[in-house]
Amino acid sequence: MRIGTMRHTLLAPLKASVIVMLALLAGAAGAQQSGSGMQAYDVELVIFRILSGNATPEEWGTEKSLAPQQLTVPDDESPNAPAPVIAPPLATSTETFPALPPTRFKLTAVDESLKRSRNYQSLGHFGWTQPGFPRSEAHYMSIDSQVAPGLTGRVALSRGRYLHLTLDLALQGADGERFILQHTRRMRSTERHYIDHPKFGVIALITPVQN
Repeated sequence: MRIGTMRHTLLAPLKASVIVMLALLAGAAGAQQSGSGMQAYDVELVIFRILSGNATPEEWGTEKSLAPQQLTVPDDESPNAPAPVIAPPLATSTETFPALPPTRFKLTAVDESLKRSRNYQSLGHFGWTQPGFPRSEAHYMSIDSQVAPGLTGRVALSRGRYLHLTLDLALQGADGERFILQHTRRMRSTERHYIDHPKFGVIALITPVQN
């Protein structure tokens, strides 16, 4: 057998194996991409108790280090849009997502302002990273381990045509009363949003994760 023919005979199976392996790897990568193809988001929350009936969001809402941002949440992109949905949708499950490291927090100045104020009490400042699940497949994130005693609940971020943040929170008052905040709001990413209640409030920031 000639050397060239023998080399071709020996290398042909090797080349075929390499081609098959590359094809399998490409298929696995494609499957992984399709399985995790949802946009990921950083969800950051500051939750606080309102101590004064005269307190207003404007007292804590200024961050001079950042460009001016909208603090109140519009019901929709259009002024003629219907009111937001009050009852949260039924989430399919509760999960634990990767915690957002403090180095990526963008609401630190707000939280520090709340802590300095006599009108508010900071109950928690935390965040996590999660996929933007479809509205029909929303996953709740329990916040019980992230906040001060007396506050419990869960939060879900979902995505349809717009982002939606669903809050299902309960605050135990000093006099034994229990205050409930159940609400779903349409969100704009990269903007601070204020969701209020007579006894406590939530400042939320949703940031798309850049690949």
